[in-house]
Amino acid sequence: MFRRAATQIFRQSVRFQTSDSGVLERSLNRVQLLGRVGQDPVMRQADGKNPVTIFSVATNELWRSGESEVYQTTGDINQKTTWHRISVFRPGLRDVAYQHIKKGARVYVEGKIDYGEYVDKNNVRRQATTVIADNIIFLSDMRDRS
Repeated sequence: MFRRAATQIFRQSVRFQTSDSGVLERSLNRVQLLGRVGQDPVMRQADGKNPVTIFSVATNELWRSGESEVYQTTGDINQKTTWHRISVFRPGLRDVAYQHIKKGARVYVEGKIDYGEYVDKNNVRRQATTVIADNIIFLSDMRDRS
């Protein structure tokens, strides 16, 4: 199955000729996250632009320290938590995310990575990495949320 999907991606990565500048190549910017929501979403709208729903998702990585065998059964268990900023611009998805996602909910997010810059309140230029969500699957039962 993976081989078939990879073949389709490579077949679609053909080069396109344009009349003025030459060659355009297809590329891929895709992110998949499975984790827990760290805060209730907020909806923001800046300077008359489209509103955006923003929340964070935590993902965890676990590993055992000690011997470097493939199937370790001894050693200390270590964990690293990584926080991801999620922005939802699509109107229908944005509203559903704002209304139904709650802190602690388990979600699956698909989207793309976006790198940007902003100036903070101290007038310092900062970089921000955001996942622009295209799809969100709610894995927690909505009836369990209050």
